[in-house]
Amino acid sequence: MQGPTPTHEEFSLVAGGPAHWFQERFGLVKPGSSSLWLRVGVCIVLTWVPLLVLSAAEGVALGNRVKLPFLYDFAAYARLLVAVPLLILAEGLVESRVPAAVRHFIRSGLVPEANMPRYEAALRHCKTLRDSIVAECVIVVVAAIGVVAVSREFNLDVTTWRSVVSDSVHRRSLSGWWYLVVANGLFQFLAWRWVWRVVIWYRFLWLMSKLDLRLIPTHPDRSGGLGFVGDSQRMFWNVVFGVSTASAGVLANEIVYGGVALQSYTFPIAAYAVVILIVFLAPLLLFSPMLVEAKEKGVHEYGALAISHHHMFHRKWVHGENPTADPVLGTPEISSLADLGAAYDILAEMRAVPFDPADAIVLLLAALLPMAPLLLTIMPLERLLELLSKLLV
Repeated sequence: MQGPTPTHEEFSLVAGGPAHWFQERFGLVKPGSSSLWLRVGVCIVLTWVPLLVLSAAEGVALGNRVKLPFLYDFAAYARLLVAVPLLILAEGLVESRVPAAVRHFIRSGLVPEANMPRYEAALRHCKTLRDSIVAECVIVVVAAIGVVAVSREFNLDVTTWRSVVSDSVHRRSLSGWWYLVVANGLFQFLAWRWVWRVVIWYRFLWLMSKLDLRLIPTHPDRSGGLGFVGDSQRMFWNVVFGVSTASAGVLANEIVYGGVALQSYTFPIAAYAVVILIVFLAPLLLFSPMLVEAKEKGVHEYGALAISHHHMFHRKWVHGENPTADPVLGTPEISSLADLGAAYDILAEMRAVPFDPADAIVLLLAALLPMAPLLLTIMPLERLLELLSKLLV
């Protein structure tokens, strides 16, 4: 019998596609190394450095010529020095977790031997999606559309380093055009490429949910052995944090330079946090039907086992049906009684979703922590620290 052609150890969510091959061709990705910090440096050189030079040449990097100089732009800092690097560095975290999660389906025995061909087919399918030239071209087109869509939009109605306002008409500066086309274009491409990677990951999980997985109702993770799937979702915190930081930078500009009250963003920020939880946790509900079924089946099976065990225990130690006169002290029946009870307690606590509150908390913090500095616009740092200390006491 011929073995599976691809091995799950070879699967990678990030090491593939035209952009990856392009970076390999120019030495930005080297064999055996993703060269993450090298790529971060290159992106900063292509975005931040030219903007600093251009804005300085135009006399709008510092000073009072414009209301918002380049070096005072929160959005530029957030997007180019935090968000873009995080979207690149996230590849390292994801690469350290996805292959392990993929392998765990096999190493844990969740996938029965009869389903191995479907498992391998799922890997091949996801690898094809990852390497799709069409998909990456669509990402480029979507990023370009995003750039064009905002080319006539300006967050502030005053002269900034990005544009000059004359007779209520904005005229974008050279540095403003570089920011729009190169910096913003790069950010959008990286963000949309992560969207596509998340889609591929969910496609893989969907295919796994269609297999006859051998769930263990009494598994300590309270998820039938699928708890690692929820834990794997935490690996996307870098992506969430990066996008949230870019958004926080835009809001900071609106609040500080545009005079918009922070309170007006309360609902959008709360809605954004909810959307993040839905995007990264709701797809895991694909496994809920099999988890519910496994729990119901386990309740019946372990219930029957408990009744049988307790009947035998009762007859031997309560009714005295003990022909061999075994001593009660140290008897294995006592231990098995406790073990069975512990197993049934785990079964009773089994969740219908393969994640726990800690997974949601990590993603929620990644979404909201970048927004926390916005509180400084309405509250002095000393007062904010005092409030936080009271919350922790």
